[in-house]
Amino acid sequence: GIKLGEHAGVHLGCYIWFFGPNQLRRDGLHIGSYSRINRNCCLDARGSLWIGKNVSVSPEVTILTASHGVNDPQFRLQLRRVMIEDHVWIGARAMILPGVTLGKGCVVAAGSIVTRDVPPLMIVAGAPARKVGMRAAEATDYVLDQTFPLFE
Repeated sequence: GIKLGEHAGVHLGCYIWFFGPNQLRRDGLHIGSYSRINRNCCLDARGSLWIGKNVSVSPEVTILTASHGVNDPQFRLQLRRVMIEDHVWIGARAMILPGVTLGKGCVVAAGSIVTRDVPPLMIVAGAPARKVGMRAAEATDYVLDQTFPLFE
């Protein structure tokens, strides 16, 4: 049930949470072409997770799609899809909470906790994450492949 795009990479130590193969086939986990999921990340696919193309997810990032109703007397699970559009960069140890959409080309600073949608090209930081800047549109003209220049 996992859809992995061409040249996408998932590094060692990545956890994927799901209820079972049928649930994954039904609700889906999609990782787009050339995206990188770095080491020791946690991807919660119980509520559906869609990651676009050329997305860079740094080490130890947690992306959650499930939570509990704090006022629900039966503490039932609530599932909410997370959508990460193309060319998003998520810094180390950031946490993305259920129901969030990260707009195309946005940046989430290391250690941030994202509780609401982030518009395209916005840079956010903090807990909860707040706008700290904007990314230039031309800064998203890259492909995360093996020939990607690491240094100038």
